[in-house]
Amino acid sequence: MTILFGTLGWRPQSLLPSIRSTENLERVVFYHSDHAKSRDARSKVMDFCRSLGVTATAVEVSDAYDLLHVAGQIRGDIRKERAAGADLRFNIAGGTRLMSSAALLVCILEGIPATYVHDETYQEIPLPLLRISYGEGLTPKQREVLSFLVRNRDKDFTETALAKALDVHKATMNHHVRELESKGAVARLSDPHDARRLIVKVAPGMDLLIG
Repeated sequence: MTILFGTLGWRPQSLLPSIRSTENLERVVFYHSDHAKSRDARSKVMDFCRSLGVTATAVEVSDAYDLLHVAGQIRGDIRKERAAGADLRFNIAGGTRLMSSAALLVCILEGIPATYVHDETYQEIPLPLLRISYGEGLTPKQREVLSFLVRNRDKDFTETALAKALDVHKATMNHHVRELESKGAVARLSDPHDARRLIVKVAPGMDLLIG
């Protein structure tokens, strides 16, 4: 079965071409803001899916301008459907710029084939994304370190404390931290209470990468 995900703005025409073209389409899941015009577009998409006998689920996001919140919500839904064995596609043609950006970010993170629809011709255009998970750029140990920092983001850890917490040699931890720092996943910052110490802090949004 194929599930089509999408973001919707004020124009249902931005999503309809993908609904028409998706083979073996079983369900449509799309995200929209609480704007009156978006809700009107939602009704038209729902009616169109009904006419095709396709189940549709509309998700109204609480803040269409919070990229990380929207991306987290979309990613959770994507992972749930993928775990159930669905074949996934994504149309990122509609919604606020941040909604579309959040959807594109999720497609890159998860290796989901994505398309957009031209504003004037309504032609569906595939995006050149590799069908690989972005998170595969991390080694298992780097992912473990990053996951630990995300779970404990309210605490301060030096490399020595991290090494002890994860039961690895200090030199090994230094290597992992340097690699993560070079990828922009963490930063080493001066401890405001002790300038001789460096605190390892996770970069914003990294929970999306390792979630």
